[in-house]
Amino acid sequence: MRPDGSASWPAWAEVATFVAVAHLQLRIPWVRSLKAKRGVVVPIVEGLRRRYPLAVARVAGQDAFDWERLALVAVGTDADALRGVMEAAERLVVGAGVELAWRRVDVEVWDDGYEP
Repeated sequence: MRPDGSASWPAWAEVATFVAVAHLQLRIPWVRSLKAKRGVVVPIVEGLRRRYPLAVARVAGQDAFDWERLALVAVGTDADALRGVMEAAERLVVGAGVELAWRRVDVEVWDDGYEP
């Protein structure tokens, strides 16, 4: 029931929104040029975008030959499902033959200050 005593809030008002953010630092020690690295990283980024409901950005290491950091973001109403998407995305990256030097995954509830 609303604070003024009128009818209850609509069901959509009680659905939590979660934001999942992953940082994956890739090691690609065998490449010897930026062009060769792009040839490895770009297909991974495109594959992630095509296969999973998430946004992907190359956020660091674009000028380095042997490493790059990717940021992945997904939004949804089920935190466990978002963790699953991030884990599957990580498996795709590792399956592409690059080394995963470092990873961090955070899933947070988005609180926009709206209180029913």
